Amino acid sequence: MQAALLFFAGLTPLLGVFGVMFLLIFEYRRRFKTPFSQHLLRPPGESLRLRIDDLSEKLMTDALILLICSMVVGFGLWTVFKHPVTGGVTLAISLPPFLFFSHRLWHRLCLLRDYNLGFLGERAVGEELNSLLADGWSVFHDVEFDEHPGQKTFNVDHVVVGPGGLFAIETKTRRKRVLKPHDHSPNIVVFDGTALEYPWGREDFGIRDARERSQHLSQWLSKSLQTVCSFRPVLALPGWFVKRTGKSDLQVVSGRELGQIFDGLNKRPVMDPVTVRAICALLDQKCRDVGKDR
Repeated sequence: MQAALLFFAGLTPLLGVFGVMFLLIFEYRRRFKTPFSQHLLRPPGESLRLRIDDLSEKLMTDALILLICSMVVGFGLWTVFKHPVTGGVTLAISLPPFLFFSHRLWHRLCLLRDYNLGFLGERAVGEELNSLLADGWSVFHDVEFDEHPGQKTFNVDHVVVGPGGLFAIETKTRRKRVLKPHDHSPNIVVFDGTALEYPWGREDFGIRDARERSQHLSQWLSKSLQTVCSFRPVLALPGWFVKRTGKSDLQVVSGRELGQIFDGLNKRPVMDPVTVRAICALLDQKCRDVGKDR
């Protein structure tokens, strides 16, 4: 019993330091806010950046809890040889949370890795699209939709608006597998009009999202402006070479090919300037929330 009291007394400084840190962070957020009077436009990957920030905080909490659980499990293992009953009880109590938080920490680390990959992919595509500004296009990133409370929030990764048309671009970033000697075309994905053929197999990852989000964006703007707004869906696969073998309403391109879609379109306008300005004003209002206290 004395050893147990000494052990938990040793944890007191650690718990005290982290407790004070959390209280200070909470108090700082309560007393201060950002200095910006006007919110900024969302950059590429803003939703993923916010998820990464939130997940990083959760990882810190999980790591702290896991550290404490590890120390208690270690204490139980040490005690079981001298006081089997006390050690057994300690292990029975501490081992389940230790395993639970170990599994959750690993799961969140994998999720963080995927978020970072997606964030980099959206940044890469956003960089390509921002070059269109010089040609008279307007570009918006991470257009978020949360009109229906209780339903999952989703976003359109990139939106391009100009006299030459309306485009909704979905970005999907996939890792490449380590090359083997017999791999001749490891960086090519084939789009046959219905699915994507990667070196490891056939899938439709991103195809439905691109179509559905383009359709939702079209309906939202059509309803808001009381005029027909039809967005063309585009799926961007940064880092891959795309070979197209079939016809489809969906354009699938690599990140580097994006600019080719818009070449010369503004010289053949399909929308009047007033409609273009109205669409841009609504998108600007929807995307201008960076710096807002959440």
